[in-house]
Amino acid sequence: MNLKTRMMGIGLAAVLLAGPGWGVPTIVHDPIQMAKKGEPMGVRATVRDAAARVDSATLFYAPSRGMTPFRVELSSSGAGMWYGTIPGHMIGPGTQLLYYIQAENADGETAETDWHTVTVVESGLAPEQIPSASAVAQEAQRRAASESKPPPAPPEVKPSRNRYLIPAAIIAGGAVAVGGAYAIAESDSGGGGGGSDVVTNANFGGTYSVCFEPTAVSNGLTNCDNGMANVYVRNGSVEVIGLWESEIFTSTLNGSVFSASQTVPATARFPESYLILSGEIRDTACTVTVNGYSRDAAEPGSYSGRLDATRR
Repeated sequence: MNLKTRMMGIGLAAVLLAGPGWGVPTIVHDPIQMAKKGEPMGVRATVRDAAARVDSATLFYAPSRGMTPFRVELSSSGAGMWYGTIPGHMIGPGTQLLYYIQAENADGETAETDWHTVTVVESGLAPEQIPSASAVAQEAQRRAASESKPPPAPPEVKPSRNRYLIPAAIIAGGAVAVGGAYAIAESDSGGGGGGSDVVTNANFGGTYSVCFEPTAVSNGLTNCDNGMANVYVRNGSVEVIGLWESEIFTSTLNGSVFSASQTVPATARFPESYLILSGEIRDTACTVTVNGYSRDAAEPGSYSGRLDATRR
């Protein structure tokens, strides 16, 4: 009788251990149904594990299932609650956003939620409207115009058009910083120069692909990333957003071309690096060439890539 009871206990334990979800984290989350374009979206979830300590929780999101998702490491506030935020500039330009949550315990066991679809709607003030509505930028333009008046034209010669100094307003994260002024000179006569092609105020949205080529064979294979990015042009200044997680590349538009370079932090996919962007804007199209190199001596290599965007 004791032997029979013991065998039944062993069999029951085997069934329980083989059952789905045994020993893995449990994620409780109410899916988000709607988000406003250009506004941060907070995500919360309760993650618990009866068998082991929960080590991490990660939020993955993308505009579509076919793209490599971005990731946000969630923070723990205690009692099994984990939270994080998707930056506002990553909400849009499309009409939907997809995400899921992954959790891992101290034993290396993981659990994931299903993909959830969020409908993206227009907010009261879209990101592309912020520069034009900025009182700070308007005041800077007014002051530059009053302090730098064009010299009077000689009476015997009628100038084709006066020169004006217009400050470049750089919009970064909702704050406005006024940079140096630049001169614009045009002629009423037709002909070369392509002045009509110069774009000084526009929004572009599109996709990018960036690949990292290791220098040493021991570093592994070529690693590529792709996704969606935005290019904002306001009063002659350019912002490229979404190319490298939450980093913002800023530059001044020189005619129809611009360039930007900066050090970017390491991500889950790439080491700390120095990226160089070279872009051109023509009418409804914006193309950006991406080059760069790793700043991590343990992971040497170089970057190449491209961003293709169209005017919205």
